[in-house]
Amino acid sequence: MPIYDEYQRFWKRLSKAERSALEATGFNHRNPDDAGVPHAHRYFGGEPVSDHEDESKSEGYDINQLQAVQWQMRERTYTEMSDRMFSQEMVLDILRKVIAVIDMSTHAEVRLHGTCIKLALGMPDQPTMTALAVQHRLTRAAISARVKTIQRNLNLPPSLYMKSEAACKKLSVARRKKLR
Repeated sequence: MPIYDEYQRFWKRLSKAERSALEATGFNHRNPDDAGVPHAHRYFGGEPVSDHEDESKSEGYDINQLQAVQWQMRERTYTEMSDRMFSQEMVLDILRKVIAVIDMSTHAEVRLHGTCIKLALGMPDQPTMTALAVQHRLTRAAISARVKTIQRNLNLPPSLYMKSEAACKKLSVARRKKLR
């Protein structure tokens, strides 16, 4: 066992003070696999602390983690939420970032829904509903219905891309008369 022999030679070369210091930190000179890391800083799960301890009762712990959690609890500063007012531009910027994730989808249907949300919110530089309908092989009415549903669900006023409520009612009445 060449490693064991080298380990024993190393141990014998140490002074008594060095040996005592290493043993005090948990260094086990009888075990060549011992890295010399102190027991208090090792993670151990089920490794008995003493020969008399039952292995099944030892739950293990990581003292570094425990100390880190205790430090975080001491250092945690509680900041009260302020009643911050957001401008429309700030809200739109936040929404743009959230909707950008939807826009990166690999599914065309998901990207279409993201664009419909932008239309309902009135975000600038959006395609027309007609162009969107052509792109996704749908009717303009289907796109309009999606946008209108989103607008109602979010309790928003009609956006610049949409007809007013009065115009929608007028069209609805005209369609009903036409169907009769």
